[in-house]
Amino acid sequence: MKKFKPLIVVAVIVVIIAIITACVAKEENGRSSKDTNKQTEETTTETTTEAAKSITLVAVGDVLNHNPVLEMASNGDGTYDFSNLFVNMKDTISKADIAVVNNETIIGGADQGIQGGSPYLIFNSPDELADNIIDAGFDLVLQASNHSDDMGSAGIRHCIELWKSKSDKIKMIGLNESQEERDTISYMEVGGIKLAVLNYTYGLNGFVLPEGQDYLVDQMTDETFEQVKADIQKADAEADFVIVFPHWGTEYVVGDATQAQIDWGQMFTEAGADLIIGTHPHVSEKIEKITASNGNEALCYYSLGNFTSNQAYLDDINAAYSQVEGMAVVKITKDANGTHIDYDGNTGVVPVVCHNDRVNGPNITAYKLSDYTSDLCSIHATARQGYTFNLDWLNQTASDIFGEWIIDY
Repeated sequence: MKKFKPLIVVAVIVVIIAIITACVAKEENGRSSKDTNKQTEETTTETTTEAAKSITLVAVGDVLNHNPVLEMASNGDGTYDFSNLFVNMKDTISKADIAVVNNETIIGGADQGIQGGSPYLIFNSPDELADNIIDAGFDLVLQASNHSDDMGSAGIRHCIELWKSKSDKIKMIGLNESQEERDTISYMEVGGIKLAVLNYTYGLNGFVLPEGQDYLVDQMTDETFEQVKADIQKADAEADFVIVFPHWGTEYVVGDATQAQIDWGQMFTEAGADLIIGTHPHVSEKIEKITASNGNEALCYYSLGNFTSNQAYLDDINAAYSQVEGMAVVKITKDANGTHIDYDGNTGVVPVVCHNDRVNGPNITAYKLSDYTSDLCSIHATARQGYTFNLDWLNQTASDIFGEWIIDY
């Protein structure tokens, strides 16, 4: 029997080797499967990351509440309802991913007296305006204007507190409660795209903020030039896309921008702005791409004009021009090449008319020019003063100012 022992040992060794080989193969197959799954997950994640994301932004000009606007909105019991200003544009505004409005007048608290600009061009709008702006579909409200200090620092702080109480529905920029807020860039995450949003005014109609409280209103002046530039550079480093909303220019300069607007626009662009949307002149101005010396490019709407106002009663032809406005429409896309404006028929301007009917009113509201009619023209306050104001003139004026940028939306 002894002569069979080597054969038994060999057999045992063979069995052991077979078992080890099978285990190793199983482990390798498991690792291979896991590695394949991991690679698939990584590929899927990478593909998802690179998938294009797009959002549409719309922006309108000044909501300027003159006394006739206040009269129209008054309920007769000390309360106000401004929904009529927005009723004809609400669906258009609401369908955008982000909608922006310039609230020209401070909401400074009823205890200081509601005022509509007469006789001293001082304004103070009622608190109810905030809810009407939200209900119209706006997501971002601009408050830095030359009328920001009309009710003093108390009015500014009231306005800040009011908008903060509604911060779950809308974001306000341009006014700040503290120096820390002034030095903090405002961001909005919309559709997976991080937007930096900044709002500045050229001045405060000669009013001066309390000593040590310049932070209350974001301003673009010779003294703040470097700070504004630094703001935009910081925003550019931290956001996918930078939007600057300047309150600038010279009132009633139709079409062409002033040299100051051009100079500031160049600085904004060089510092990193991707989009510039201006307000203040009360009339519409041209749209153009700005290329800075460092190669950065921004799309600039120099002025969208008014959105709603009572400026149909100005003393000259500006009464007509101040009724022709623009709604900026900008498609912003984020893809593997970065974040940029989509110009392929998706970005431009929709002409808007501020209707001012005193036959059945005051009835002040905004319409898309494409929805405006000859009958509405005939009862408009500007036409009834004897100025040329008809559909042909409105369409020609919009074409002269906006040119090839006019689109449907």
